[in-house]
Amino acid sequence: MSGRARRATRDDGARAAGDAGRRASSVLPALTLTLAVALLTACGSGGSSSATASSGAEQASGACEGSDALCARHLDEVVFAGTHNSFAASQEPGWHFANQNRPIPTQLKDGIRVLLLDVHYGVGDAATGQVRTDLAAEGSDRNKVAKIVPAPALLLADQLGGPVGAGTLHGTPAPYLCHTLCELGAEPLQRELEAIREFLDRHPREVLMVVVEDYVPPATIAHSFEQAGLTRYAATLERGAPLPTFGSLIADGHRLVVFAEEKGGSPSWYMPAFSFIQDTPLGATRPDQLSCARHRGQADSPLLLINYWIPPFPPSPTLNATIGREALLRRHVDRCIAERHAKGAIVAVDFYDRTAVVKVASELNG
Repeated sequence: MSGRARRATRDDGARAAGDAGRRASSVLPALTLTLAVALLTACGSGGSSSATASSGAEQASGACEGSDALCARHLDEVVFAGTHNSFAASQEPGWHFANQNRPIPTQLKDGIRVLLLDVHYGVGDAATGQVRTDLAAEGSDRNKVAKIVPAPALLLADQLGGPVGAGTLHGTPAPYLCHTLCELGAEPLQRELEAIREFLDRHPREVLMVVVEDYVPPATIAHSFEQAGLTRYAATLERGAPLPTFGSLIADGHRLVVFAEEKGGSPSWYMPAFSFIQDTPLGATRPDQLSCARHRGQADSPLLLINYWIPPFPPSPTLNATIGREALLRRHVDRCIAERHAKGAIVAVDFYDRTAVVKVASELNG
């Protein structure tokens, strides 16, 4: 994997270059530690056309995404544009099998309001500049990985970093954004969390939602969020009670909603994802396999996550551009909302910039 050099700047602010931890991610969809960062506008929709929508006159007036009406909407009453494996961006050096073209700061600027992020343990190799997956720290091993990782991805990981799961890793494990194998791509978790915090700092009328598919312990996630300055923004939702409105989250100063797919519950703001979220099936390889059926979560889980990308591997800009055309995408979202008796949805896509997801979310939100 190449990744020894980083861009000196990023669209939403200068970022330091040259971090050996930035690597290309394998995009193996079923394994996402979906730190699904659902970046909702605190009084606005995930279909926001620009991160600047919450600035200027809008902030002065107290409107959300330019609309007072959106401020009164609950989190489950809005359609949010999101990205799957948001961190795996081909415009960042070295990514293999990237699911997106543009990095997270650009996504936020473009109007993406849901980020799905995967967290794993990795160990940086100073000699090679690679990040190797610490399977032992995650309680996994090569045999387990081989059952779920496509053979070409596993072979490439072996070639890039040495045999996966073999040998001794020299260094302290640290949390990285990887999709199953950090050999194929790794972003330091801390760096991306800081980018999210910078976005929230600059946009006080935005709300951020995070869903974590967790291969690291809650304490590791909590520490990373604290170090990034995000815990002061964290909200705790009450299961069974109506979800808060954007306006109330802003007023309380708790504009970050965080979920974990596996080990949520402690700290209190690190909530169990599928108590609050129900999603659609993963693994579609053809458009006609994209389903609105319930995959995870309960029938009364208030938030609907629509997984809308094909195929699982390797990611295809062309195929996702095809299914992401406005008419097709809107028809699917409308169908899922109707079938699942929902009022809104999080719509997660691959190669968002090749799709109409931001436009469709904005239009459905009125």
